[in-house]
Amino acid sequence: MIELPAGVVPSEMEVLSLDQGSVVRGASSLRIDRPGTRYAIGFTFPPSAKAKVARIVRAKREGIRVHLPLKVPQGSPGTPVVDGAGQSGTSLDVRGFTPGYFAKEDYWLTIIDASGNGYLHQVVETVGADASGEATLSIEPPLRAPFADGATIELAKPYIEGFIDGEDWGWNTPTNWLVSVGFVVEEYE
Repeated sequence: MIELPAGVVPSEMEVLSLDQGSVVRGASSLRIDRPGTRYAIGFTFPPSAKAKVARIVRAKREGIRVHLPLKVPQGSPGTPVVDGAGQSGTSLDVRGFTPGYFAKEDYWLTIIDASGNGYLHQVVETVGADASGEATLSIEPPLRAPFADGATIELAKPYIEGFIDGEDWGWNTPTNWLVSVGFVVEEYE
């Protein structure tokens, strides 16, 4: 898994939900949800002499982890973890929040499974942690992995990890050596 060095931060992101469901149309329409909806995010990086193109080239084969450029800081959540194994759907029980912490609508979070793989989700309803640091988050997309009790949740610096999308990838190196790069990261699963 390739990580970009500190200071190489996207200036923009375009989020795409890879919806595995569909609408069946006939006399009436019926929505059929299927598990596996996940994200792909297109990142644009400002011109920089530190673009680290070699890391991005390696990431085509090895995968990449990119921290999201947050429009607002997501506060000090504490050390949130999954509260109870075997959860599914769009509700996630969490413990370890700073008491009174508010996970706000549109906040991003990454849940890390036992193998160290991160799964990106978004909070879809503002909720505050109680005095014990517990809360039930409403998230999208639905959970798509069986997270263990105590699995780490990253809210302060959420990230997406996956492969760089597309068969080909290139970059332009102008004479001032300030390289502009952009690519799309699609979650593994």
